[in-house]
Amino acid sequence: MSCTASASKKTGGKAQRYSGIMEFNADTLANAHLRMAEIKAQSKSGFSTSYFRQEMVGEQILVAATDQTILLANDEFDFFRLYFFTSNLADLGQALHDANYPGDVVAGHLTKEHDKKVATAFDQGGFHLIATYGRMETYQLPQQPPSPALAYAVPADADQIHQDLFRAFNKYTDHLPTKTRLLDYIKNQQVIVKRQIGQIVGAVCFQLHGLKVNYNYIYSLSGNGLDFLQLQNNFYGVMNQRGIHAGFLWINQANKRLADFYRAAGWRFDGLQDYFYFRALHP
Repeated sequence: MSCTASASKKTGGKAQRYSGIMEFNADTLANAHLRMAEIKAQSKSGFSTSYFRQEMVGEQILVAATDQTILLANDEFDFFRLYFFTSNLADLGQALHDANYPGDVVAGHLTKEHDKKVATAFDQGGFHLIATYGRMETYQLPQQPPSPALAYAVPADADQIHQDLFRAFNKYTDHLPTKTRLLDYIKNQQVIVKRQIGQIVGAVCFQLHGLKVNYNYIYSLSGNGLDFLQLQNNFYGVMNQRGIHAGFLWINQANKRLADFYRAAGWRFDGLQDYFYFRALHP
């Protein structure tokens, strides 16, 4: 997917608007960071942002900016993930409305308190809320040994696991890894698998952050709840082996059953939420 710049030109790193249209232009993260710093320096009332220097999935960086707002789009699989940095939420709403998007777009807003002005800005831009995720934490992971059936993924499993992740999770809201990133997890023994007759029927993917683990993904496609429990128990067992006692995970807050399941194991919501907004290229 690509975007054109027929209705705009870059002047001092800012996209100029013509007839209410604001085009995205190919740029670099370094330039985007400079523009954010300028907006922050010129602001007298603080700023709002959904960008915290997250790792970009795709290679394409597209930027559209006004004097008070910058929109950054990154190609991610078959859609774009959008980030914003603004010192004026009214200007953000106008920018979201005026932007000529290069494809379907998903934006997240990470916050401990729902911001109605941000929600209004996305509504003005033609976005609609598709999910709200909550973060759960624990500082006492269940202590148990892994089962004798513990098995780690190997690089040859990457293709199947990557496909399975897209079957089991939402590509818009679950921040699924690229195959390259998944291979890194596998090489670091951060993917536990469940096999049946030589085929993978489930997996757990996690990342270690010092002495805390990000419990990224767990899935079982066998239809047998015992397989899911074995994967989870092996995850807890591996954490116990590695001396990891604290962790966090994200779940869709609409999934009450899953939240109750984790609560029973000692996980608790910490108040941080991620609001996901979606805008189709052709509504």
